[in-house]
Order: sequence, then C-alpha cells, then structure tokens
Amino acid sequence: MSTKKILLIALISFIMLLLLIGAVFLLVSYKNNIAQNKAVENFYYEIDEMYCNLKNSNKIIKMKMTIELTDEKIIDELNNRNFSIKHEINTIMANKTEDDLEGKEGLLALQSEITNKLAEVFSTKGITKVYFEEIIVQ
Repeated sequence: MSTKKILLIALISFIMLLLLIGAVFLLVSYKNNIAQNKAVENFYYEIDEMYCNLKNSNKIIKMKMTIELTDEKIIDELNNRNFSIKHEINTIMANKTEDDLEGKEGLLALQSEITNKLAEVFSTKGITKVYFEEIIVQ
C-alpha cells in the first residue's frame, strides 16, 4: 500500500473516532439536561387560622399559612404533628415585635425563619417555603 492510502485510512479512522466520542458526549449531556429539567411536583399543607401574641405588645397577630412541600409523604407527618407546627410558630411569634414584622423585609425574614424551623423540626429538606395567605396585626 502506498503512503497516501495509509494516511487517508488513518485520517478517516481518526475522524470516525472523533465523531463517535462527540456522539457519546452529546448523549450524556442530553440525559443530564433531561434529569435537571424534570419538574419538581409541589404539594401544599394548609395551616388553620392562628392567633399569636407579640413580644412587648398588647397586640396579637392573626395568621393563615400554607406550607409548600416537595414530598407528599411529609403531609401525613404534618397532620399527625399539627400541634408541633403551631407550637413552633407560636414560639417564633412570641419573640417578634411589631417592628420585626414591618415591611416586605420583615415578612420575608419571618417566612424564612418559619420555613427553616419547620424543616429542622421535621428533619427534612422537603419543606421548601411557607406562604402567608393572611397576616394581620391587631
């Protein structure tokens, strides 16, 4: 065989190998994107209307909340330990003043604090957010 034919066969083999590696890389990347883009289904647990006392105040706060969950199994545990949810929220609220709850920043901080505390109490990352349906200071 001539040198040109050997180089041509080597070049074609090299190009085929690169195409094969590229195809495998694209396939793996595509599968990873599908896994990452898979929509997470959320579940919701409503907390009945609550009244809590505020720190250093004669006022009370009326609250109605919904907890966002990523695991439906947690709902049963929340139902069984509803008293624990209310206790933790009451404990947090008893340490809040009217000033702590003012404005968007105050409500976002409270939302984050309640979410983190409930996730800690129930030992789960499945509690992702708490929504205030109603919050009134009287």
